[in-house]
Amino acid sequence: MEVSLLFDAGFWQNAWEEALALDQARTRAKKTVDVWNRRAKSYNNNAETESGNIRVEETLAFLDAYGILNRQLRILDLGCGPGNFALALAERGHQVVALDPAEKMLAMVEEKLQAKPDCRALITTVQADWVTLSLAEYGWNNYFDLVFASMTPGVTDVDTLQKSMAAAKRHVYLSRFAGPRNHPSVENIWNRFQAKPYYSLSLDILFPLNLLYALGYRPVQHFARWEREHTQAVEDAVEEIKNVLALRMDLDAVAEETIRRYVEERTDKNGMFTEVKGATSAMLLWNIEKGALTRLGG
Repeated sequence: MEVSLLFDAGFWQNAWEEALALDQARTRAKKTVDVWNRRAKSYNNNAETESGNIRVEETLAFLDAYGILNRQLRILDLGCGPGNFALALAERGHQVVALDPAEKMLAMVEEKLQAKPDCRALITTVQADWVTLSLAEYGWNNYFDLVFASMTPGVTDVDTLQKSMAAAKRHVYLSRFAGPRNHPSVENIWNRFQAKPYYSLSLDILFPLNLLYALGYRPVQHFARWEREHTQAVEDAVEEIKNVLALRMDLDAVAEETIRRYVEERTDKNGMFTEVKGATSAMLLWNIEKGALTRLGG
């Protein structure tokens, strides 16, 4: 391979597309939205943990380090989930559009807003799929001071990444996984039914990071490692494992029984299932005008 190819955006676009082709089992958009609706409760529970709160604090600290949040902004929270970031940004006085295709995720945002009425006027929820959304129809071309995309499957390829930049007039924030995640139960069940590794290459930060650099952008980056011990009742654990795997494979009766047996065999005397999950995430922040960002205080 010619080394010069590494500086060619087309090389990284093709590499990303090849990784996506290997991950095509994650398939149909409708199926994916259904799964995220089913995962809404457990996803919210995870976001409300100490590690979830630390992740919000660490992300905002990263943005603060470059002065991004020093003035009131119009922000798109792309793939907002249960709204933890949207609310944290609104609490600091920013106008936030909380976008998600899953209505149950947005219902949780609305529920949280009832407890935080001061944020109500600052957050607008929008149910839409970023992949098919038309920026022109929403009037969102160069509309947001910051497009914020945290660990969202909405930014899944070159087109959706470029759309996020088209919606921004100043900055884009993107976080994705850096290397494999650690989810023992899911990996164990996956390996019983699938020959290829569970890890989705296309979700790795490697592709957008190098593509952006090859295109002339200079993203600043921060890597964060998190781990947490997660304890839940048998039925909740079974449902979570099923919903995670359903994004990547079809579950028949045999697979579902295997999941239940796996959980029940590892349940303690109180009927609780515990496992340690972890991942390394990478945060990217860049100026859409391709300028270099300067860290405050040096």
